[in-house]
Amino acid sequence: MKLKFLGTAAAEAIPALWCECEVCRKAKIRGGKEIRRRCSYLLDDDTLIDFGPDAYWQSIEFGIDLPSIDRIVFTHSHEDHLNPVDLFWRNSPGFSRVTKPLTVIGSRRIFGTIMVYAGAVGVSDFATLHLRPVPALPGERMRDGDLELLPLRANHDPHSDPLIYVFTRGGKSVLVANDTGWLSEESWKLLDGVKLDAAVIECTGAIQGAQWRDGHMGAETSVAFRKRLVESGSLAPDAPVAVNHFSHNGGANHDDLVKYFAPHGIEVAWDGFALEV
Repeated sequence: MKLKFLGTAAAEAIPALWCECEVCRKAKIRGGKEIRRRCSYLLDDDTLIDFGPDAYWQSIEFGIDLPSIDRIVFTHSHEDHLNPVDLFWRNSPGFSRVTKPLTVIGSRRIFGTIMVYAGAVGVSDFATLHLRPVPALPGERMRDGDLELLPLRANHDPHSDPLIYVFTRGGKSVLVANDTGWLSEESWKLLDGVKLDAAVIECTGAIQGAQWRDGHMGAETSVAFRKRLVESGSLAPDAPVAVNHFSHNGGANHDDLVKYFAPHGIEVAWDGFALEV
């Protein structure tokens, strides 16, 4: 499996749209890995994880043929992860010529958010958008084609019905755990014993918010999260781990993060970074 990071920022992006902070100032000057769009991923060549406000740019920059995508897996309904406007352009006939159905996996709140927008502009069903909604429930394994998913309840805004996922294909498993604080005991128990070949760990608070633990995590908690996975036997000590979903309010640029995480054997993701297992 190959997991490509299409965006590595929290909701405001980096540099943030209106911000005058030092992190954003340096990002504008340095460019490159300092430029972070809103968080999303491409799994292999057929699965998107989240579809936010930077999806159009990401599809062009990384050569993603959106009509060939089989499914989008949504973590939660916040605007930086779910952009119903750009799903509306699947309206066919009307705005586009679309024949291939797209599976949408997530909580029922995801489907409600999509249809609230679609309904406001005259679309009353998923069929018009060629979408196939498939609900994901915490703790219940599911399969779509050859991809197996284990949704787990995240520690995030409960009104967004947040999930993290273990993705399994071809005997390999990857945990994608952004937009979550420290997991509940219920979620940890479901994750214990699941053999992971790689993990992506939340780090919104970065260094300035290193001890963030509820709703989001910071650098110190991200390190503890990896340690918990290793100690439970889910993750081998040498398995690849990357941190992701950074806020400029975390007070750290890319090099600062690399310096912090290198001693812990954790890589710092950037837009275009990839994990392969």
